[in-house]
Amino acid sequence: MERRTHRKSRNGCIECKRRHIKCDEKRPICSNCISSERLCGYAELTFLAMQPGGAGRKRARSQESPSSSSPSELPSLAQPDPPVNMLHAELFYHLSTKTLPSLSENDSRLTILPEETINYGLAAPYLMNELLALAALHLSIIRTSQKEFYRYHSAQLQNHALRLFHETKLEHSGQVSVPAFCFSSILGLHLLCDTLAFRDDDFQDFLDRFIHYLRIHRGVRTIIKGNWGFLKQTSLGGVLTEGEARLYNDSGLEEVCARLLGLIKKAKLGPVTTRIYEQAIGALQRSINASKDDTAGGGKHGAVAWPVMVSVEYTDMLVERRPEALVILAHYAVLLYRCRDMWIFDDGGRFLIGSVARYLGAEWREWMEWPQSVLVGSADQCQAAGS
Repeated sequence: MERRTHRKSRNGCIECKRRHIKCDEKRPICSNCISSERLCGYAELTFLAMQPGGAGRKRARSQESPSSSSPSELPSLAQPDPPVNMLHAELFYHLSTKTLPSLSENDSRLTILPEETINYGLAAPYLMNELLALAALHLSIIRTSQKEFYRYHSAQLQNHALRLFHETKLEHSGQVSVPAFCFSSILGLHLLCDTLAFRDDDFQDFLDRFIHYLRIHRGVRTIIKGNWGFLKQTSLGGVLTEGEARLYNDSGLEEVCARLLGLIKKAKLGPVTTRIYEQAIGALQRSINASKDDTAGGGKHGAVAWPVMVSVEYTDMLVERRPEALVILAHYAVLLYRCRDMWIFDDGGRFLIGSVARYLGAEWREWMEWPQSVLVGSADQCQAAGS
């Protein structure tokens, strides 16, 4: 009896292959990895490892030894590091002349200078890979005709950066902590931008990807949390001290957040749930304050601060699609909307506010009053300017 042939795709992600399950091959993150909160990546990695004294070649040889990880776990890292190619050169040039300057423009007090960031990247391959990944993401947004090309390489570089980061033994003192902090910050921007910029009209899918971003970013930051005191004694001290002063100057809730917390308490959701929402609203108020103070930077620091400060429990409420959690998310989206002129955020804030309003329906109109009024007010201003 002739054996039936099976058509098997070889294009699934590394994690699904390792788990021997069918992958839907959705990029940059497949559905299985989103639901199981695993690091998703595909085998065709393009990366740059810049290590002095031939460390990259030594590392590659050590990985081929019997004691190293098996090929099924790290299929592409068993290969010697490839030489720098013209794509890497293009990305490095764009990183230094466009991407990093666009993040620190007019706001050096809260941003590491581009040349400092690059120097740290040269000392830490995981950071350099992530920096090049961010440059590729930037190009995928501004060069629409080559969007898929640059986004593909951005995902590959980021995947390799994450692997290198998790393989690195981070010390509690020494310069390695500074690249780790830079990596965490750049990774957060990258994941947020990718989630906001590359989306379809499926709000449920968008929400799943946003939650995935929250968890991955928080996981990386947890690793370096114990180094905060040391980091403030390095060249990052001024940036961190300024950022702390803006975020933790707790002057109480202002009108918008006070009204939102009042609605939460009026709903009588129970003490545990109320405390979770109260923490998220407090973080929102601090982020709004930081955005107000950040006029030179366009308010971006407040927009990226809130996702870092919200609790795991609040994220779980988003997973459950709790209406009150979605309303708080829509309030946060106002900060994203106010930064819409920056390539990192684009029109993600508008999409998020509109999607939450449609998902919750008319019965939640009172709760959604402020986010929607911001959109309406902005539209009226545009019409007045055009008339």
